[in-house]
Amino acid sequence: MSKTINVLLVEDDPMVREINISFIERVEGFKVVGWARTGEEAIEKIRQTPPHLVILDLYMPGKGGLETLRTIRQEEFDVDVIAVTAANDRETVLRVMRLGAVDYIFKPFQFNRIQEALLRYKEHFQNSQSAVFSQAMFDNVHAFTKSSTKQPAKKEEAEQGYPKGIQAFTLQQVSDCLREADAEMSAEEIGRMIGMSRVTVRRYLEYLESVGKAKSYMVYGTVGRPMKTYTWLDGQKEQNI
Repeated sequence: MSKTINVLLVEDDPMVREINISFIERVEGFKVVGWARTGEEAIEKIRQTPPHLVILDLYMPGKGGLETLRTIRQEEFDVDVIAVTAANDRETVLRVMRLGAVDYIFKPFQFNRIQEALLRYKEHFQNSQSAVFSQAMFDNVHAFTKSSTKQPAKKEEAEQGYPKGIQAFTLQQVSDCLREADAEMSAEEIGRMIGMSRVTVRRYLEYLESVGKAKSYMVYGTVGRPMKTYTWLDGQKEQNI
């Protein structure tokens, strides 16, 4: 029988944490054995009961994800790490990969992306459990690690065709989040899900509305200023930006 892969999930947002747990445990052979809200809490749990795999967010209060990953490597914990984060700048991506993360998943993501990552990791994990390696087994494990170190597209290529201040990758993140929503969403709600400021998200939502991909509504409450919410236009549901 295959060995169950124990996972520690490091995520401070309760809603995102519950979604990620459900995604992870939908993949056969994986079990979330604990979760942490901060880097400090994650390191303590790894010291107490080391998991096989850590799913690590980078944007957290206190000890951030990069510093947490650096500590994991400095203390030589026998764990693997997959980063799941909205951080998309080249410097951060390369730092994470150079610190030994076996995969990098950008928020927001679909179930099939984390399923793909976990299934590839499962094969890597099974190969790495051998007491003695053959050349073929080493090449298999090494190939898995190398496959996760692809550099992001050049900025000028990614942003081609968009107005100044609109980056292709961030636009796709906001678009995916709005497209998959079951109800209208505000810039603040989307920003909380993908780790971006409300002001930044609003800029992308306004762009989507300007090109006919989204529609905004004013929501008037009993107190305070009205809030603008957005919805993806039905005719665009299956399209990419």
